[in-house]
Amino acid sequence: MPSKKKVVLHVNGREHELTLDPNVSLLHALRDLGYTDVKNGCEIGECGACAVLFNGTAVNSCMVLAWQADGAEIVTNAGLGTLAKPHVIQEAFADAGAVQCGYCTPFSSQP
Repeated sequence: MPSKKKVVLHVNGREHELTLDPNVSLLHALRDLGYTDVKNGCEIGECGACAVLFNGTAVNSCMVLAWQADGAEIVTNAGLGTLAKPHVIQEAFADAGAVQCGYCTPFSSQP
C-alpha cells in the first residue's frame, strides 16, 4: 500500500492534523474524529447522508478522499448553527420533521 499522507482538516472551526492511508474517505476520517452527525449511509454517493460543506460547496463526503480535503474548510450539520441560533437549513429540517440524509423527508407542495 502507498505511504500514509499527512492531512490537516479544518472542521467546524477546529483544526485536526492526521496521518492517513491515501484511500481513507473524508466520511471515515470525520467519523473517526468523532463527527457523528456525518452519517454513513450508502457509501456510493447516492443518499446524501454524509453531505458536508467543502469550501462552501455541498459534497458527499463518501466520494472525497480525506487527503483531497487537506487545508479545506469543512462544515458538518452540527457546525451550521446552535440550539439557540439554528441555521435556516436546520430550522427547515426541524419544521419538516426531516433527517439529515433527506431520504424519508416529507415533501409537501403546500406553501
